[in-house]
Amino acid sequence: MKKTYLSILILITFTLYNCSKDTGPVDDNQATENISFANDVQPIFDQNCISCHPSSGNLDLTTAHSYSQLVNVNASGYSAKRVVPGDAENSVLYKKIDGSGTYGSNMPLGGNLSAAQINTIKQWIIEGAQNN
Repeated sequence: MKKTYLSILILITFTLYNCSKDTGPVDDNQATENISFANDVQPIFDQNCISCHPSSGNLDLTTAHSYSQLVNVNASGYSAKRVVPGDAENSVLYKKIDGSGTYGSNMPLGGNLSAAQINTIKQWIIEGAQNN
């Protein structure tokens, strides 16, 4: 009889211990937030791109025009779109900044974006290139 009680006690203890174990992240800081075009992507253009792509150029990357100049717009000189929502690998913008040389010279000319900036733009495209 003592063995039965002891076995039940061990089983209950084991069950309660496993139920109380952490099974996943509960820290809200670990949740992934969507990339914001206005807050995350446009500042990269402002800092690195508008000196060569101002409002008077072929590609206007200034705040008022950049989104409408990029998403689902055919790239000049290429048979591809500048940004294909959800598909960074087939977006001229991403391929111009990733160093692949797929669409000519890497951008920005004479400089490079940081890995974090490149990843931000890539993630924005993957998330659907929203105007948010």
